[in-house]
Amino acid sequence: MLVAFHRKIILCVILISRCSALFFGQKYWLPDLEWRTASNWANNHIPEIDSHVIFPQQTRHAIGISGMDNLRLSGIDLPWQGLLVLPRDGKLQLSNSRTDAKVSRWSKEGSIFWADPANWNGSSIAAPHLERVPCSYDNIVLPSENRTLSILLPVREIGVKSIRLTNESQPFTEWEWQNFQDRREFSRGRFTVKYSDMIWRPVSTLDCKKVFCQGNTQDDYLEEICAIQRPRCGFMGCEYPLTVEGHCCPYCGGRVSISQQISLTTVQTVADEALEGYTEKVAWHTRCTWNGGVEILIKEKGDYSGITIEEAVENLREMLQNTGINVTNAETAGAAMKDTRLAVTLGPLFGIPFVIITLLLLAFLYFGYSLEQVLSGCMEAVSSVRDGIRADKKHGFARFENIPEGNVQIGNVPGTSGQEADDNVGGIKQIAVGRFENPLYRSKRDKAKESKILDIDAPLSLTALKGKIEDQLENEEMDTEE
Repeated sequence: MLVAFHRKIILCVILISRCSALFFGQKYWLPDLEWRTASNWANNHIPEIDSHVIFPQQTRHAIGISGMDNLRLSGIDLPWQGLLVLPRDGKLQLSNSRTDAKVSRWSKEGSIFWADPANWNGSSIAAPHLERVPCSYDNIVLPSENRTLSILLPVREIGVKSIRLTNESQPFTEWEWQNFQDRREFSRGRFTVKYSDMIWRPVSTLDCKKVFCQGNTQDDYLEEICAIQRPRCGFMGCEYPLTVEGHCCPYCGGRVSISQQISLTTVQTVADEALEGYTEKVAWHTRCTWNGGVEILIKEKGDYSGITIEEAVENLREMLQNTGINVTNAETAGAAMKDTRLAVTLGPLFGIPFVIITLLLLAFLYFGYSLEQVLSGCMEAVSSVRDGIRADKKHGFARFENIPEGNVQIGNVPGTSGQEADDNVGGIKQIAVGRFENPLYRSKRDKAKESKILDIDAPLSLTALKGKIEDQLENEEMDTEE
């Protein structure tokens, strides 16, 4: 009888543990802060021997150098805050600085927040942000002893069900966990993570009456989560996003709501059966609402399309109705929306001038101007502007070439006729060089000489006077033609 009694106890414990796993989930801490992890470096390459390592000035977390034997660097730029965690009896050597040393940069900055949903694993992507971080009914799993841990704890006090390490099967006792408050893995003035005093109840009798992530004091916790998550929301990819309790961004997905008091295990079982064919396309999450109801949230894996969500919601609604569960509401976020933020930004920049030009064209046509006249006026305006720009130039350049077949040549200096001079200077013959005549410039002295028609001192005859006048008129006509 005693053996049978013990078997019944063991069987009950196994059943209870399996049932509790459906609701009291496990949340795993994800950040990897090890030196030997390539993804922690900007070039995805672990620093080599005699490298120059640079840490960002705002590196406010710990970096673990365990497993790096005989680590030698030519230089290291340390941050304002943060820690380098060496293994027991470990050492870090610095060699002579080298100008050709390879540079490696640590890629992470800032603190590693407990309240960041991206730092935890163990919940569906369909779950709201508040339920992706540890809640009072969750079992927390932290990295093993040989891993570096650096966490900035929440501002307000929160509760969890249990905490254990990855390499341990049993969680810490409440007393053992309290002893962690003096350790440097947790950065915050107050040790705000406690073991919750939630009274455990079998899931089969769970009716969602008072099941909150952190009881009645979760508003501050949610605000801290959303302060981290809101900048990541990005473009809203659906037409009518849903408002989900505990979610910091507009929710693009589907929802099926149930108002009657029913256990979560029953709803979860039906949802798993109804959505079995959509496992690769969608994720779903069954939760208790804050007013005591039950809802199943459905979200696509990848970009929101709308069609898949509608099919999944309809299948789930029909399956619940056929099972005898009354569905009060089934809704989706509508059609998918394209990202048009770039067009909205550049639209006014190019659209407003186009509208103004169109209105001016219609106005000219309205007042009787033809299209040809308007276009001609526009061309004249463009030409005027172009000529004005050219006129603003302060300097110009004209080039004259002395080519044999042209009309402009170097003229001979009077008295030399382009021939060599007779005088020698130091036994070297001097060549007379002609000057360059600018055809666009005529000396006034030459004009004065040319304009002299009569010489009053010389004898004058009517025939000579007539000839000089005709020659003068002929020269003036030639100048006018040129």
